[in-house]
Amino acid sequence: MLRGLNFVARRCRQGTSMARLSSTAAPETPSVEEKPWENPWKHALPKQEKTFTDYEELKIDFSVVESLLPKEIIPEVPQHESYPTASGWRPPLDPPPTLPYYVRRTREHVFPLYLERKRDMLNETTLDFDYVELVTVKHVEGDVFAFEADLRSFLEKELGQPVATHIDEMKGRIRVKGADRSLLERFLFEKGF
Repeated sequence: MLRGLNFVARRCRQGTSMARLSSTAAPETPSVEEKPWENPWKHALPKQEKTFTDYEELKIDFSVVESLLPKEIIPEVPQHESYPTASGWRPPLDPPPTLPYYVRRTREHVFPLYLERKRDMLNETTLDFDYVELVTVKHVEGDVFAFEADLRSFLEKELGQPVATHIDEMKGRIRVKGADRSLLERFLFEKGF
């Protein structure tokens, strides 16, 4: 690169225009006040008159495409004639219940209950692993420990056996082992979330 700059400076001192070296550029002579060694690239590169890319603007109707795009805002709660609906869905109570905790619904207005299967202990008779289903409740706001205590007492009363729970206070999540997802959904409906 230093050699290239030296070449340009030598050419400029000799008074030869660099534009003359290029076959596509028009000849350009430096002015008397101009010092070519201060900006050698101005004389080294030809002046570009036009771009090589061209474009054309088309008029397109995007109404069909816009109907396929996801909505930017959360839709309103749908109104039905009677509740629960055929699928068992109910809207949250208005005003919300006065409890020390609150479970926020997802943007589709359903409960944030997620089912996951994990490998459990080895079955010694079949030499195969048993799997256990865990239900995770997300978006728990407020007193997570009070929510877990109420949930555990409800589940143990319904099932007649103890259930295992794990609390993640920072993320507002509770994992439940040994209970069906429908029981947790019923608990949330009864609380009015």
